[in-house]
Amino acid sequence: MKNKIRNILILAFLVFISFYYGGSIKSNALNVNDTAINTFYGFTDYLKSKINEHFNQAEQIRILKAQNKNLEESSILLSTFANQLNLLLEDKNSTQYFPKVSLVRAISYVQVGDYHRLWLHSNSFNLSKSRGLIYQGYAAGVAVLKDKRPMALLQGDEQCVFSVSIGKNKVPGILQGQDGKVFVNFIPKWDELHIGDEVLTSGLDEIFFAGIPVGKIINIIDKDMYKSAELQPFIKVEIPSYMYMIESL
Repeated sequence: MKNKIRNILILAFLVFISFYYGGSIKSNALNVNDTAINTFYGFTDYLKSKINEHFNQAEQIRILKAQNKNLEESSILLSTFANQLNLLLEDKNSTQYFPKVSLVRAISYVQVGDYHRLWLHSNSFNLSKSRGLIYQGYAAGVAVLKDKRPMALLQGDEQCVFSVSIGKNKVPGILQGQDGKVFVNFIPKWDELHIGDEVLTSGLDEIFFAGIPVGKIINIIDKDMYKSAELQPFIKVEIPSYMYMIESL
């Protein structure tokens, strides 16, 4: 009898606890469960991220190795070509071909409001003649000596002049700035031009290498003795910026 009463009391106590504290216990149990699940998913996400990162790095390494191989191959071919060219020049009693460029920095405008002339800082200071300036792989202008300092004349300046060729037929012309715009002048009247033709340096003036992109034709002007073409340059130089100056061709 005593055991039955004790069991009834225990059962009643458990029922009482479940009514008054069951929600709290359930809530705590769910919180623990949520924490465990979030921790598990967080760990799996972290693990997936690290695995993906590892394989992405491996893929990037593979791509870079392939690119390096191609660059090495190109370097070998270019070295071989240069060597054969030098041998050919020796046969012709000519000088060897060793093109050279140096890095220069645009440090300030020469005059406020004139955005086509810049003072340059250069370790190579001997400017006996105009030298080509290359920016991001494009012809940017020429470097000259002014007040015993190197100065950049960018496309659009009236004193920025160098020879170019136009289109697939390599139509000759002379690039020159005018009122901030860029024109190619002295184009033979019998040569055919088209809007959108690409303009490259010709290398005939010993200022630039041949084949450096300059811009594209946006307007063609017929004159009495020759044609002119307005040019849209491929780049716009902003300071401070670094450019390459051609030391020798």
